[in-house]
Formats: sequence, C-alpha cells, structure tokens
Amino acid sequence: PAGAWAARFASTVHDEPGAVYWDVAGLLVVKYGFHAYGLDARGGGLAWSHRSATPILVVLASSRLRHVLVQSELESFAIESDGTVAWRIAHSDVVTGAELVGGRLVLTSYSGQLNAVDPATGQSSG
Repeated sequence: PAGAWAARFASTVHDEPGAVYWDVAGLLVVKYGFHAYGLDARGGGLAWSHRSATPILVVLASSRLRHVLVQSELESFAIESDGTVAWRIAHSDVVTGAELVGGRLVLTSYSGQLNAVDPATGQSSG
C-alpha cells in the first residue's frame, strides 16, 4: 500500500481476517467471515466483494494466475480482477485447508482426504 488507509469489516461469525496482496491486479484481497473483498492497494477503495454460502478459509494469489483463489468450507472459486467469477466448484465434504503446491490447489477435507485442483481451470487433477 502507498499511504495510510483503513477499512472496516463486519461478520456474523467470529473470524480472524486474512489477506493476500495480489500484486498483478494491485489489490489487497481480504477474507472475513462469509465475504472476500478486493481493495485497491493504494487507496483502500472497494473494487469488488463476493459472498460465500459458508465461511471463507483462505484467499490465495499467484502471479501465474489471472485470478485470485478463494476457498470456503464447501466451495472453491476464482475471482478475476474486475470481480467476476472465473470458475466455481462445490465440495461434498468440508474443506479444512487449502494451499498452492507445485502448481496445484491442494485441498484437505474434514475426513482427511486430499484433492488436487488445477488453479487455472478448477478441474480436478487427480
């Protein structure tokens, strides 16, 4: 961020805010409760917001992707810099963890299963 600014968020569930600086788009992407927010990194203005049906666990960004990844308990989705959803997939088991590993989005479910997803397309990669 270039300069001082602040943003306020509210949630219906207790949550710790988390954020990632998406340098390619110049956005600070914040997850809090059921929402993901794309904020202009220079001035803090809201570029977009997205609501999930379940609490959001993490937001992930990579200069190799044209979108940011948002992982909630029951869905994964990719949001482009203008706020449009590039892809979305639903999960049958609760996701407890998500990481970018070796060019894949690796999801850990509540039952302990691992699922690898192509982060560019949302397609299962085995």
